[in-house]
Amino acid sequence: MILNTLFALVDCNNFYVSCERVFDPYLINKPVVVLSNNDGCIIARSNEAKALNIPMGAPFHIYRDFINAHRVKVYSSNYPLYGDMSNRVMTSLFEFNSNLEVYSIDEAFLKITKENQNDIEYDIIKIRENISMWTGIPVSIGLGPTKTLAKIANSVAKKHYNGVFNLSLREEQNEVLEKINVEDIWGISRRWGSKLRMIGIGNALELRDASANRIRQYLGVVVQRIVYELRGISCLDIDKILP
Repeated sequence: MILNTLFALVDCNNFYVSCERVFDPYLINKPVVVLSNNDGCIIARSNEAKALNIPMGAPFHIYRDFINAHRVKVYSSNYPLYGDMSNRVMTSLFEFNSNLEVYSIDEAFLKITKENQNDIEYDIIKIRENISMWTGIPVSIGLGPTKTLAKIANSVAKKHYNGVFNLSLREEQNEVLEKINVEDIWGISRRWGSKLRMIGIGNALELRDASANRIRQYLGVVVQRIVYELRGISCLDIDKILP
């Protein structure tokens, strides 16, 4: 029997906003932003607020008039609420799969092993549906043979494919990785991204196909492991990558 092993990254959509919507359904389909401590900056936006081009991290006082003019709902951050809702989501995920690694307040990896990959995708769709039903929090789930590929798959799932995307097939990987800027790869900082561009590597596909030994000499072992991860070889621990 050959078992298929995939990583699933479960990411809560617009988490702080989604938490507020659980307790005030009127906010659904309305533009909403959540502010940081002391209401200084915008730290969460609904999709409707993003469509208004309100940037992440923007100082609230600069956008106050714009936000009022577009009737954007504004909330001060409520971290006890968000922590409680995070616990609910993670506990629900644990009910489905005890092989769970919590990465941040709104993200977790599941390691899934089954004989039939179609069964894995069916299970993932059911997890997404049940998390929404049990907690009220919508999630996107990306599947891949490594955590790095699962992270990239999740970014695709947020925009397409009804919230679930499997990045296991080599043909799909080539197409998707070519569209991912090197700075947007999980674990690649802007400084590392600039250095990679200096040697002609501008996207995830080019990094995957680069010499792993050369990358190690140039940027160290963590980036070398990211190269292997992009090739489908699982070797990266999440404690090596800060949220």
